[in-house]
Amino acid sequence: MDTEINVAVVGAGYWGFKLIREYLALSAERDDVRLRAVVDVSQERLKEIARKLDLSEVRLLTDYKALLNNPEVNAVHIATPNETHFTIAKDFLQAEKNVLLEKPMTLSSRRAFKLVRLAEINNSILLVGHIFRFNNALHKVKQILRKGWIGKVYYMDLTWTTKMLPPENRDIIFDLAPHPVDIVNFLTDEWPNEVYIKAKSYVRREEGLEEVAYSIMELDDIMAQIKLSWLEHGKKTRSVRIVGEDGTILVDALNQKVTYYKDGEVNEVQVKANNTIRDLIEHFINIIRKEKSPFNSALIGALVVLVLEAMRESLKENKPVVVLR
Repeated sequence: MDTEINVAVVGAGYWGFKLIREYLALSAERDDVRLRAVVDVSQERLKEIARKLDLSEVRLLTDYKALLNNPEVNAVHIATPNETHFTIAKDFLQAEKNVLLEKPMTLSSRRAFKLVRLAEINNSILLVGHIFRFNNALHKVKQILRKGWIGKVYYMDLTWTTKMLPPENRDIIFDLAPHPVDIVNFLTDEWPNEVYIKAKSYVRREEGLEEVAYSIMELDDIMAQIKLSWLEHGKKTRSVRIVGEDGTILVDALNQKVTYYKDGEVNEVQVKANNTIRDLIEHFINIIRKEKSPFNSALIGALVVLVLEAMRESLKENKPVVVLR
């Protein structure tokens, strides 16, 4: 494929701003990639970002539908509120655009699988922005596990905590759990058979939106425990601890550091930290150009949503829920 990849970023909030900045940097380095448009419902936000990032040559729009029939744009990166993902992605896929959709893919597995099929029907690329699949520390750990450094894996603890104002209208399960759920699959190539979760709302009791959750996922031979919190003071934590018969691996996913414990010894594993957003974007470009196979496919995104649904059901029923058998 020799044509230029012309990208539109839809959604210019906290995460969208980072994406726009990376697309601009990539456009400056490559002749085959261009950021052509930025869409956000807020005209004020568009003006602010245009000023900060000098978007003089980029179209600024408040309605994404203006791009559906625009032949100049052939790739779209969607970073809008979760509840809008399905409708916006559906419209672009029906317009035969290639789509990179931020997590969670949708708020229901039925809609997620519908997008998977829609992409197939329209011969479009559909990827999901599971950013930690592009984290070099986790790639190193995947290699370590394949080499058998810690023998048989017994269990995993994943901690995703920080002190922050909870995002408006979002519960912590669908907003934060996609990362650890996806990481477990990335490292093990397995999905949970069963999940059990307890979650609680402390500061938004009237809204019933949880800010804290503890979940256990049971895979074929491995248990994975996930702790989520928007209320925990101290350093922001994104950590993965993997315990096996011959050792333990601790991953600081934020700082891309890996520590290996065995026989009373502690060793730091060398990791070359990478720009995960840049690598996510370049992977999207490479998939459009058919230069690589995706490892953040729409099917993976849909299965993550299926697990999240099971977690919500477990919370509602107060019992373990079967995900896949």
